[in-house]
Amino acid sequence: MKRLTQIFVIAIVAMLFSSNALAQDEGHFYSVTTWKMKVPADGSAAELNELFKEWYEKITTKNDKVLSQKVLRHVTGADMRDWVVISEYASWNDMDAANDMQSKLVEEAWPNEDDRRAWFAKFSKYAVTHSDEILQERPELTK
Repeated sequence: MKRLTQIFVIAIVAMLFSSNALAQDEGHFYSVTTWKMKVPADGSAAELNELFKEWYEKITTKNDKVLSQKVLRHVTGADMRDWVVISEYASWNDMDAANDMQSKLVEEAWPNEDDRRAWFAKFSKYAVTHSDEILQERPELTK
């Protein structure tokens, strides 16, 4: 019985140390959105670029929970429609807070609901589909 108690205590202590190490070693969180974009007959590549730029200026730059963001465009290969948006957050809670802040920033950027709907309608004519992923960095594997 004494041996079983010792094993139990060792296991509890090991779990406490490993959970503390993980808590200190947590990496940043990233949201990765891959858009399939098209240029419709009533649009242009320049307008699509301006829509991404407008979003960046009105929303992304004002959201202090977004540590960094990269917008990548596929430049070679079979399918040139991919636009990938990678946003970095310090923690899971910051990602959640950034989402709440984004909603407020959208309302501030386009206070008139008709203007807001018009902006999203314009963007939607370019967007074919998208996927979202949430990833966590492994700091011990980061160069």
